[in-house]
Amino acid sequence: MRLALCALSLLLPTGTVAGQLIPFDATFEGVVNGQAVAAEGSGMIDVEQRGRSSASVTFDQRPDSFDPVAVSLISNLCTNAFQTGLARGKTVQNLFDLAGGNYSLTRAFQWIGLPGSAVTIESTVTNDSEEPSWSSESIISGTYGGPTDIVGISSYSVIWLPGSAPGEFFESGTAVLERANGESLVMQFASVFSGLSGDLTNVQFGSGVFDTSFDGTTLELNWDGLFVIPSPGTSVLLAGCLGLACRRRRR
Repeated sequence: MRLALCALSLLLPTGTVAGQLIPFDATFEGVVNGQAVAAEGSGMIDVEQRGRSSASVTFDQRPDSFDPVAVSLISNLCTNAFQTGLARGKTVQNLFDLAGGNYSLTRAFQWIGLPGSAVTIESTVTNDSEEPSWSSESIISGTYGGPTDIVGISSYSVIWLPGSAPGEFFESGTAVLERANGESLVMQFASVFSGLSGDLTNVQFGSGVFDTSFDGTTLELNWDGLFVIPSPGTSVLLAGCLGLACRRRRR
């Protein structure tokens, strides 16, 4: 299912980062709803920002009551490939610019209308620069009492705020999840990124475009995205803009 959301379209430059498709492996383990979760996956991070990032994650263990699409599982990696550039002379940064594949992340998920449901993911991402290849290890924990028929993500947006300590920034995000019955579930998350080699210099808004499928065992993802810096005093609309999906070539 395709996600299409565009953040503020003040200046949407096409930036490139010297690099390539970087392979990664990812592991997830922990406990949700009192039962074990275990999964392994792999994919490609497109640090050239051409919309070619992808992932496949297979679950060996998970409770039937937990839908992994509800926690935006690969969002600890996805913004490494978001489109960047310059906006009014300011540098737009993505996660690859700030960390180069080495960082830690703590993220908490909640859902509108699901009191008592909260899931936390703690991730460590490391870059083997000799390969190059990345490794992502995540611990997941919490309680999820929501629907298990999520078929896609209809919108995905984030706000990044510079942190008070070097190598750290804060993130707030929202995603609208589509269910098989046509209803929606709103997911909100808050994150702290740390261990970065660089610092976020401006407040940024981001949006993502995702193709998602989950057959009960394997989660498949393809994604693209962009960041922008809003002009002072501008009201930023993080919904209803389909420009990114129209402009960027999808596989």
